[in-house]
Amino acid sequence: MANCDFAVITSCLCFLASALTLILGIVYVILKLGHVHVGFRNCSFVEAECNAQWRSAFSLAPNVLLTTWAPVLLGILGLSVHVYSLRLNDFFTWLLPTNYVQYSFFMLATALFGNFGYCGQFGVIVGALSVVSCAACVAARLTGESCIKMLQTKW
Repeated sequence: MANCDFAVITSCLCFLASALTLILGIVYVILKLGHVHVGFRNCSFVEAECNAQWRSAFSLAPNVLLTTWAPVLLGILGLSVHVYSLRLNDFFTWLLPTNYVQYSFFMLATALFGNFGYCGQFGVIVGALSVVSCAACVAARLTGESCIKMLQTKW
């Protein structure tokens, strides 16, 4: 029989919140890209502001990059706590939480910066789940769990 203690339930909640955050981010990007097009016919050969809409979605400017892609990035980071194949490089390992105190701060940051401000009611619901996950991480640490209970994922 599987070991199902409070820490495992907490890890499942965090995993679910991170998966929904990734879905939320993908939906947000799709909705944002619905209004973006690349102009060619209506542009002169060299025109500075012809494809400003494209740059509003795909830019390395920190305000555009983080505003547009924050839920996707936080969702991938959150899932990579349990799914090792999503850890794209060693930098991920440095960013990821290793105990439930760090995990609670990560889930709170996910709620505040990657959920509540995106996709209306869906973002608020996912943000609420992330806040519940944050509280569960605190409770798991108070029950004596020091390290995160890893889920056995096959990916």
